[in-house]
Amino acid sequence: MTILDFRDGRTFASGACLYADHHPDDRSILPRVVLSLWVGDSRIVAIVDTGGAYFICPPAWAELLGVSLGEPIGSEELIIRGIRYRGDLYRTGIRLRAGEGASLNLDVTAFVPRLLPGEEWRFPSFLGLQGCLEFLRFAVDPTTNTFFFGPLV
Repeated sequence: MTILDFRDGRTFASGACLYADHHPDDRSILPRVVLSLWVGDSRIVAIVDTGGAYFICPPAWAELLGVSLGEPIGSEELIIRGIRYRGDLYRTGIRLRAGEGASLNLDVTAFVPRLLPGEEWRFPSFLGLQGCLEFLRFAVDPTTNTFFFGPLV
């Protein structure tokens, strides 16, 4: 991997990591950009979704993360893969660990769906553009499955 720079020599991406083509909990056969990220000491695998909003955090993960999510900052209604969900919004820190260069800590907005009694969450985690990916520079090299990232500063 080689870290990316602008033509004038300024750094575009300060870190890079490899990504997977498929999420282990996703039934789709289409290739995706699937990253490992950390919330505290917990590793979460999430699909990059530039058309989506927020860091979609499955309710089971939110229960495990518990205190690290803190108090909700609001609520929202989202349509996720054709299904309407109401949920709570939280501010939380995530970390992208670099395989090369510098890892990156980000404060993002997490959406945790509220499930009805007996309802099961069937989807993976997602990293949406709004409230999440908009806070970093990123680029993808599909020939090497490399995800480049860096701060906006």
